[in-house]
Amino acid sequence: MKAEIDWMGLWYKIIKERGENDRPNFGKYDLETGLVDWLTFSHADMDGVGAMLDFYEKINLPLKNYPYLKEKKVPNFFERLKIFYRMFFCIKKVKTVWKENNFGLEPENHRLIYFNIFSAEETLSIENYCKLNQFSVNAFLMNISSKVLLKELSINTEGSWTLPVNLRPLLKRENLKSNHSSGILVNIQKDDTPQITHNNIRTSLKNKEHWGIWWIHQIGKYIGYNAMRFISNQNAKKYFIIGSFSNLSTWDLPPGHIWVGGAPGSKNFPLSVMLMKANERLSLSLKIHPFVLKDLDRTKDILDNLVRAIRHEVDNNS
Repeated sequence: MKAEIDWMGLWYKIIKERGENDRPNFGKYDLETGLVDWLTFSHADMDGVGAMLDFYEKINLPLKNYPYLKEKKVPNFFERLKIFYRMFFCIKKVKTVWKENNFGLEPENHRLIYFNIFSAEETLSIENYCKLNQFSVNAFLMNISSKVLLKELSINTEGSWTLPVNLRPLLKRENLKSNHSSGILVNIQKDDTPQITHNNIRTSLKNKEHWGIWWIHQIGKYIGYNAMRFISNQNAKKYFIIGSFSNLSTWDLPPGHIWVGGAPGSKNFPLSVMLMKANERLSLSLKIHPFVLKDLDRTKDILDNLVRAIRHEVDNNS
């Protein structure tokens, strides 16, 4: 019997062959000491949820509960036709015009990730603020992150994020740790409110665009690896979005820690924002690729501006 092929993972293998980083970095942050224990892994082998499951399994603390897709069934044939129609004819990306375009630069330190851990009280305040205003925490933080980050780094302050979507448990694969994550494209216009962002995310999920993205990335089953490489290399010349806005959701972790981290990032996906809630705390991580910011030491100041904006919005409008 042939081993199952992780076709989604092979796209990251192609990225690595192209000379770009394919390794996300996660850090286990100790809430008591403030120390971070970093780990890295190849995205060709697993996604973020898979890396978490792998970590706790190796220390003999396998996680029984983890975030998963709340849908009840995989789209049927007729639903798939509608999904593909929307994918090819209705979904349009918004181009970001960056202030800097530093071709040829790759990060010397792939772990140059800055983060903030909100207190339990701040986390609850953020959740209550979003509930009061009837939009998700995801939508609020994506909206305000876009305003702050794009004001600093772009000319037109708009663009498109990819928002990863975990397809477990509906997606049945032999290896639970392998890539099960798809995503949706979320457009951000400069005057969008959190409610508009919320509605955009909700509509994309309702239309099951994440399944369309998943199936498109399984095309290697039919065209082979060399054709995948050709498509990826061609897209790398013209496909540019803001980056990855990854919400790992709420985890039931052992006490005393939470995770921070970021996606690999590239000139095509230069910004990485990662969220996680665990032990009543919310973590917010930021990673910037030097394609759009040569002086990466500025990342901390940009993150500080974002955290201040979040606190100001919540404190003054709750």
